[in-house]
Amino acid sequence: MAVQRYSYTAITLHWLIALLLAFQIALGWALEGNNSPELFQRFQLHKSVGIAILLLSLARLAARVVMQRPPASDGPAWTRALAGLVHSLFYVVMILGPITGWLLVSTAKVQVPTLLFGIVPWPHLPVGRGWHEPAEVVHEAMAWLAIGLFLLHVAGALRHQWLLGKPELQRMIPSARGKAVGAAVIALALIGGAFAVGSSVYPDRERAAPAEPVISDTAQAEPVAPPAPVEAEKAEAAEAPDSDPAAEPEEEAEPLADWTVAPGGRLGFTARWNGEAVEGRFDRWRADIRFSPDQLAASRISVKVDLTSADTGDGQRDDSLKSSDFFNTAAYPSATFTARDIRHLDGDRYEARGTLDLRGASKPATLRFTLRIEGDRARVGGTARIDRTAFGVGQGEWAATDAIAAEVDVAFAFTATRPAR
Repeated sequence: MAVQRYSYTAITLHWLIALLLAFQIALGWALEGNNSPELFQRFQLHKSVGIAILLLSLARLAARVVMQRPPASDGPAWTRALAGLVHSLFYVVMILGPITGWLLVSTAKVQVPTLLFGIVPWPHLPVGRGWHEPAEVVHEAMAWLAIGLFLLHVAGALRHQWLLGKPELQRMIPSARGKAVGAAVIALALIGGAFAVGSSVYPDRERAAPAEPVISDTAQAEPVAPPAPVEAEKAEAAEAPDSDPAAEPEEEAEPLADWTVAPGGRLGFTARWNGEAVEGRFDRWRADIRFSPDQLAASRISVKVDLTSADTGDGQRDDSLKSSDFFNTAAYPSATFTARDIRHLDGDRYEARGTLDLRGASKPATLRFTLRIEGDRARVGGTARIDRTAFGVGQGEWAATDAIAAEVDVAFAFTATRPAR
């Protein structure tokens, strides 16, 4: 006797794939033209869901071959042919869509390791870049085909259930005997909910809130006391009682010394992506400092930064920064700031003018810093602002400043020591 309902295995796979497809289509739609700071995380999620759909679809196809299923509904030949075509095309979408997405990832300029849902490593396909453009065309076509098939499939099921009075929904909805209306409403609500979530999904990570001033995130590593305003210093000097200059001992001049940066310093940066702050840091950098506040003309500062150590909290974004579109670390693994014109501004505030060598370009750069020397130990914190476009950081679609602002703020804080006098 032929079965009248699908197996629970087939039912489970059917609805799980349906929910994932609705979510995936909406998420892909949301990715179009999206340059938010979470773009890379959203793509990782999109890839993970795509591979999940591929694996579940292969399991569903195997179940369809092995397990007995209900006979096709009666009706005109054209309706049966259309139903068969829709089902066949669904398998094309569910299998070819993820495979073309896999090809896109495997042939991308930036080769980023894929971790399914951040856990399971997934390999790239061993194919050349020539596959990229065809895969992109087919992948987009699969998305539009899926939308059309969804509409046809739902319309066909509702037509059989209510216009023709055939219990089609009961065959594919668990425990739906005699309860087709309520079950159908729940099923459609779930599909609609999956689509809505996919279009607005936001990965679970803390947003990087804009910080004012830009040194705030950096200064947490080593607090630097703000300098007293010049007006306050003048007022204090005016209120101080007159004293005999001869009675006051003359301050000993600070000798020119080589300073060693202590572990625990921080070199951070803040970029603006659609107006939102994206913060990062460089984990490896070293400074060569020969300095005396009393011998600024002879002082010099040189800082070399390992660009491959950039960390923004997103592995895919970090790998993109190393690519030829941004830092191009294969050709230019480091950046160097060299300053020989160091000036005292007021109080504990200084300015260092020099040259920044980045990505093969050498441009003037200025940083301002606050310095507190206590014995043979100094606390330093400061900021600088550079124009990334002047150094070619951001090629192709990233050269424009409508998504990523041209100005990047750099902030640093560290302690340094000199040999005991």
